[in-house]
Amino acid sequence: MKSTRSSPTGVRLGYLVTMALLVAAYGPPAGPGLEVLPKHFMLHPGEQIHYQVLERAENRDLRAVDYEFAVKNPQIVRPIEPKWVLEAMRPGRTELVVRTPTRERRVTIEVAGPAQPPLVAVPHDTVHEIVAKELLFVGHANLDGFDHTAVAKPGIDRLVREAKRNDVPVVYWVSREYPNWYTADRHPDYAIISEGQEHQIRVAAQRVTFVGGSFMFCVLRNVQMTLHGMLKHNAPQRIHFVFPAQAIWVEDLWGPGDKRPYPAAMVLLTTLFARRPGDAQAYDEVVVPFLDRAITQFPVAGYPSDPPVPPLSDLLEGWSVVVRFGDRSERVYRRGDPNKTLLIEFQGV
Repeated sequence: MKSTRSSPTGVRLGYLVTMALLVAAYGPPAGPGLEVLPKHFMLHPGEQIHYQVLERAENRDLRAVDYEFAVKNPQIVRPIEPKWVLEAMRPGRTELVVRTPTRERRVTIEVAGPAQPPLVAVPHDTVHEIVAKELLFVGHANLDGFDHTAVAKPGIDRLVREAKRNDVPVVYWVSREYPNWYTADRHPDYAIISEGQEHQIRVAAQRVTFVGGSFMFCVLRNVQMTLHGMLKHNAPQRIHFVFPAQAIWVEDLWGPGDKRPYPAAMVLLTTLFARRPGDAQAYDEVVVPFLDRAITQFPVAGYPSDPPVPPLSDLLEGWSVVVRFGDRSERVYRRGDPNKTLLIEFQGV
């Protein structure tokens, strides 16, 4: 059975809108051939995955290409909807043939072990409100997206366990297009389908913790959408957003120095902070760009094309924005009404 991939269109751009640009700009040195990611070919029955195929040219540039899948034994692994997603069916081995107009590669996939329970999720536009004192948002913790080495998995798993132990509702923001969710826990309070973490859900909470990725794209977009809804609908006097740096992944592109884009492994947000000698430099080179982008580029990367109105910057007018580094220090990003404060807290930095 075959599944053919064409150039990304529609909602898929909301999640991997930057991949082709990053790959085209920064091809890592390697010989010609096809790269299949993630390098995860041992699947459980019921597991679903969307492999990415990149082509290394003779000049060592790396680029996204159109490709075709052919599965030798669809009784073991089969193509399903949405397109380009494969599902492991039963124990055994089969060959996946990957073809582009100029190259071919064969990969052996083995299916073994206990069945993986399904992650039952609903579209974001069917959820109208989430109400809790505190929430944990987990976004794009999937192996077949950018974080193909699951660098954020240990931190995310720890925080999910802590949240459940403390009766804090857990929300997974999942992708149908890239369904290989890597958390140990598969039973959140909410599982919401959103390809770029876009939503117009009214979130009524005093404190929201954001983990997963990508810090400068999809996590940032979730921050934008969540904050927009809070400010538009009976905003509290104090909003507290928390970012545990050991559980957030980010492309290794931000700040001075060499750029290591996808398919290089993602890095933890702790890495970006650790490269700066102190809080002042980390604030200037990591936090300020994040907040500038969140407030002035609504929605980030122009996705979705029909964002809620008015612009986020209008709703945030007159608010104080304070940045906290754990229990060490605070910086005022924007001075406004002290009775209307957005607190941005970075933990583990």
